[in-house]
Amino acid sequence: MVGAAGRAKVAAPMAPHLFERPQHNLTLCGQPINVTVTSDEHTPQELAVVRHACDVIDRTKTHFAPLMRDVPWHPIPFFGSLASARLLTFGLNPSAGEFSTGRSWPTRLSAEALTDRLTGYFADDAIAPHHPWFRAWADALAALGVSYRDGAAHVDLSPRPTASARTFSADPGRSLFLDMLNVDAPIWIEAVNAAPNAKLILLAGSATGKYYINEFIHAELAEYGVSLSPRWKRGTGEGQTAFQTFVLSSGRRIPVFFCSSGPSKPAILVRAVSANAERLMQLFRDG
Repeated sequence: MVGAAGRAKVAAPMAPHLFERPQHNLTLCGQPINVTVTSDEHTPQELAVVRHACDVIDRTKTHFAPLMRDVPWHPIPFFGSLASARLLTFGLNPSAGEFSTGRSWPTRLSAEALTDRLTGYFADDAIAPHHPWFRAWADALAALGVSYRDGAAHVDLSPRPTASARTFSADPGRSLFLDMLNVDAPIWIEAVNAAPNAKLILLAGSATGKYYINEFIHAELAEYGVSLSPRWKRGTGEGQTAFQTFVLSSGRRIPVFFCSSGPSKPAILVRAVSANAERLMQLFRDG
């Protein structure tokens, strides 16, 4: 399988853009040329993330079966090309509606075929249109001059398309759901590491009624060598925001913008990102 560096093509001159594609300094006939990394094929790192997700789920699917809807599904550790992403949106878990009738998901997929479907999820020639859940994120990304087709990908705390998290607001379902998020954490951590060009993460929403997503990461995942700082103190009301930093076990640091309202409150999420667009763009440039 060819890595990102092996998928290069000569890029036509483009106007300046906040999220420029990674460039490599090469020469042609002695003259410098710009070479752009494209995402025509998945990378070994992206395939490894999918295989990791499949392995974890194979070992734990019986334990977490009460959380799932009774429909055929596949693990989705990411949407879009991690290799070419300069920005990651980050949520809770995939919608079970992703596997509804008419979305052309085969019952069986090899790890390679699943990885290809995920890296090409937002492509012009995608097998099915992306899920309506992404509309709010797409509008938020537009405020930063980026899109899922050019510069962004999506990662979730869990790759399992469970029933709606709202149905797990009380125990025992809530505790089981949070246990699932803990077990699945190494998968998204690997996915973030498989996005070496990511300079900014937009994080939004809650992890059951007990935590917001940033609170869950801070409180529950220190054992995996990740941290989110500074510690955020929640207030009241919708659309609370924070600027934080992911620190991975490798020492890699990625700026994070958090909004307490996720895509289920699209107007609030888009307004929060738009209101902070200037600072977010500056964080990206400094990354």
